[in-house]
Amino acid sequence: MTTNTLYTVQEVARLLHVSDDTVRRQIREGDLEAILIGTTPKGRPRYRIAADIVEQKLSQSTGAAASALDRFRDLFAGLGDDEREELLEKAIQWARERTPEPPRPQGKELSREELTGKLSPMAKGLLEAARRE
Repeated sequence: MTTNTLYTVQEVARLLHVSDDTVRRQIREGDLEAILIGTTPKGRPRYRIAADIVEQKLSQSTGAAASALDRFRDLFAGLGDDEREELLEKAIQWARERTPEPPRPQGKELSREELTGKLSPMAKGLLEAARRE
């Protein structure tokens, strides 16, 4: 990107992987510098955004994500084995508490014998082999 290149709102939205409305909101709120070049026939502002501004925005977003991940890795690496294990167990418990219950099967429950009877011959062989081990 060269410094004298100007992008439309739509082009910037595509580059930043956000919607046109997000780009316009960032311009309105002063988070993204833009040049007002006029209005549409319906009165909507028409903007152009300089390439160097887009480059800055891209480097900020990727830099912030990378640095947060680096900080997390550094913190995790500084933990002892017991602390890591405890943290992982808590994370798994947290995820399980937020996982919805699977739907209960409708109809009668099959006994072990009925279920075994419905297995294919290959599955029966594997089940028998697992029982012997």
